[in-house]
Amino acid sequence: MTTTGTAVFFDGLTSRRQDVHVALEHDLLILRPDGSRLDVWPYDALRELSAPDGMLRLSREGGPPLARLEIRDAALAGDVRRLSPRLGASLVAESGVTRKVVFWSLFAVVSLTIFGFFGIPQIAAAVTPLLPWSVDQRMGRAADVQLRAMLPTGPGDFECGAGSQERPGREALDRLSERLSDAAGLPVPVRIIAVRSEMVNALALPGGPIYLMDGLLQESISGDEIAGVLAHEIGHVAHRDGTRHALAAGGTSLVLGFVIGDFVGGAAAIAIAQAASEASYSREAERDADMYAVGLMKSLGADAKAVGTLLTRLTARDREDGKAAEDKEKKDQAEKPEAKDEGGSIMDWLSSHPQTAERQSAIDKAAGEGPTTPIMDAADYLALRRVCGPSR
Repeated sequence: MTTTGTAVFFDGLTSRRQDVHVALEHDLLILRPDGSRLDVWPYDALRELSAPDGMLRLSREGGPPLARLEIRDAALAGDVRRLSPRLGASLVAESGVTRKVVFWSLFAVVSLTIFGFFGIPQIAAAVTPLLPWSVDQRMGRAADVQLRAMLPTGPGDFECGAGSQERPGREALDRLSERLSDAAGLPVPVRIIAVRSEMVNALALPGGPIYLMDGLLQESISGDEIAGVLAHEIGHVAHRDGTRHALAAGGTSLVLGFVIGDFVGGAAAIAIAQAASEASYSREAERDADMYAVGLMKSLGADAKAVGTLLTRLTARDREDGKAAEDKEKKDQAEKPEAKDEGGSIMDWLSSHPQTAERQSAIDKAAGEGPTTPIMDAADYLALRRVCGPSR
């Protein structure tokens, strides 16, 4: 009897997400929604990749390196595991493993020597463009695991959109991310994760994952503002800023990760997560990400000035909040000299994106004038603001 179910497929050639059907016959058949055959993956070529709980993520040996199939149906995943004799095997043959270890060992020795002479940031900038995109993806997966444990979030799941009341927001975000991802055309899939956090922040992990905090959603006033922020973060992914920053911050820990071919263990994974959460890029990197966002928004006919508008408004709000906090602290100290401020500053999009006025001017100039069309309708934007529950 044929076992069937649904899954999500990435062909490894584009960043487009495809909802597909899976049929388990003599091979694993990947079918389009209309029933036509999209691809065939032999069971003995299936390999399991790291994935969140409740998901079976598959790759195919011999296929495009970035191609993957994601299955959340527990029964279907169980049947795939039963039918796939080499699911947990390495994606590289034994001889390939030996060559890989020798190559990365040599790379580590040479890198450590060069680091000693020239310094890590300069070498990280030179090495990053030479790395395959699969390195960025492995870094991103390692950072994702660590950050889910590190970042302060509200009650409930880390990732928003699972509950019935939040599902319309998740669907609206999926539609937005698909438009942005298709327009970007990166060699890695872009996955936008709505995070249940009051922090006014968005950040891109190496290799495609992007965190969008609920706090930033609540500060927005239009879908174009959210799209502009996400387009900016996609720019960091496209320019591989997170990977370069993680290499510079992690130093020898990440070089040792190269040796064993794995970034998910120990100090290396923590270094990647800390670099991602504390990313403070150069003015040049921020400017390049801004211009990337402008180009991406213009290609979709949306308001390319929106990201600068949001920056300006958040800056004004941040200054007002800072003034109010300073006045309150002075008052508290006058009334109770022994009192201490027990509050902590939150990670804020502004903290790693300075020079607001200068950037606003550059964004406006690059965006130019002309008619624009909102990137999402009012219903989708309202749903998106509620992806983490009712608006505050």
